[in-house]
Amino acid sequence: MKTISIRLEDSIYEELGEMLEAMGQTKQTFYETFTKTALRERSIPFIISAPLNRKTTEDSDKVAAFQRLEASRKRTSGTIDYDKEREAAMNEKYGCID
Repeated sequence: MKTISIRLEDSIYEELGEMLEAMGQTKQTFYETFTKTALRERSIPFIISAPLNRKTTEDSDKVAAFQRLEASRKRTSGTIDYDKEREAAMNEKYGCID
C-alpha cells in the first residue's frame, strides 16, 4: 500500500471535511472511492452531493443540472454515453452551437 500527500488550501480542506462529514465519509474513503471509480470507468463518472448552502441562483442552477444528470444516470440501465450527456447539458445551458 502506498501513501500519498495532497496539498490543499486550508479553506478547501476544511470545506471538504465538512461536506464529507455530512455524507458520513472520511477523506480516505472519498479518495479511495474516487480513484477506484475513475480507474474502472476511465473517467470521472459520478456525482456525490451534500446539502448545499444556496448562496446564489447560479449555485442552485448547477445543483439542479447535476440532479437531472444523476436522475438520468439512475434511469439508464446500460452504458452511459458521457460525451452525449455533456453535450446535452451544454446545449441546455448555452443553447445549440451547431
